[in-house]
Amino acid sequence: MSLSFSRLYNLIVAKYPQPRTTDGDGAPVDPPLKLGILGAAGIAPRAVIYPAKLMPDKVQVYSIAARDVTRAKKFAKDYDIPTTHDSYEELIDDPEVAAVYIPLPNGLHYEWALKCIEKKKPVLLEKPATSNAEQAEKLFAFAKEKDVLVVEAFHWFFHPAAKLVKDIVSDKKDFGEVEKFEGSFCLSHFFKDDDIRLRFSLAGGSLMDMGCYPISWMRYYLGENPTAARSLEHEVYPKDAKIDGFASVEYTFDSSDKKKGVVHCGMKTPLSTLWRLGIIPKVIITSSKKDLVYSMPLRPDLYHNISVRDLATGKVENRSCFAEGKETWSTYAFQLEAFADAVKGGNTGTQLFSNEDSIDNMKAVDMAYKAIGLPLRS
Repeated sequence: MSLSFSRLYNLIVAKYPQPRTTDGDGAPVDPPLKLGILGAAGIAPRAVIYPAKLMPDKVQVYSIAARDVTRAKKFAKDYDIPTTHDSYEELIDDPEVAAVYIPLPNGLHYEWALKCIEKKKPVLLEKPATSNAEQAEKLFAFAKEKDVLVVEAFHWFFHPAAKLVKDIVSDKKDFGEVEKFEGSFCLSHFFKDDDIRLRFSLAGGSLMDMGCYPISWMRYYLGENPTAARSLEHEVYPKDAKIDGFASVEYTFDSSDKKKGVVHCGMKTPLSTLWRLGIIPKVIITSSKKDLVYSMPLRPDLYHNISVRDLATGKVENRSCFAEGKETWSTYAFQLEAFADAVKGGNTGTQLFSNEDSIDNMKAVDMAYKAIGLPLRS
């Protein structure tokens, strides 16, 4: 089991280092990357503000802009952000801002990421990157044309536990040929009816906000993209028939008729279904020899367990994985470090979530919407 009392204490009582002006040899250190935030979103503290405090030599959350200037100033005061801007455009235009984090509603990602790229500002872009695959292709083609780094913020991807699971299931000699993936991320009463993530006009829906996670897990661990999808079960949100309150989708792949990928996601999951699937995000991967259950792939820094069972003997091995010296680092911290190093031209040895993956993930999301008979987000 991966939850120790000492790690739990250090998670609750975070210790933040002081920024340095010189290194161990007395040489001056490079100034940190100055990051601007578009929108006073609730996820910003978890995603960049607190992680930046862990690495003050690398990243400084420098400014925030919101549509409500008063809200931006309060947000800056609450989180010790030194600067505010009166508009998104003003923040993007500020030469002091070296990169931009975009946690705006889904339907605004495409518009504001394009504007950042136009101004040559690297972007850490909240998931889902865009409202649909066509937008994703245009966005990342423009980023390539302008030679601007844009990274979709699938933070789970950067934790060492994710790579350990990938290594286990990729070892065909030991693990066997993978035949089925099942991933779930479901909640029921967490989202209020006025939540922007339930608004079609802002590209809301369960597949967009929650399903994109197990879809990305599926593609990563199976190592290929699905070619078809069919609806197993879905329920629309009663207040808007274009919004998926819950969806279960089965994907198929060209590599094998036997290989299947099943994704469950719900912002308004029926209680009977939630009881069956559970509220803890989970990945189940089954092969010809073994099965693997990865509990809490979304936030393995809080808790996770990787259970591998030999189908022939019934023997079960439980594992967990943390980076030495960074046992309490969140998935967001690993992501921010990798992004900052990539912007500054450094190398942590961590692969970024690629633009090709972002496009392919949106294609799989669109595929799911077509399968359940709901319109694509726009």
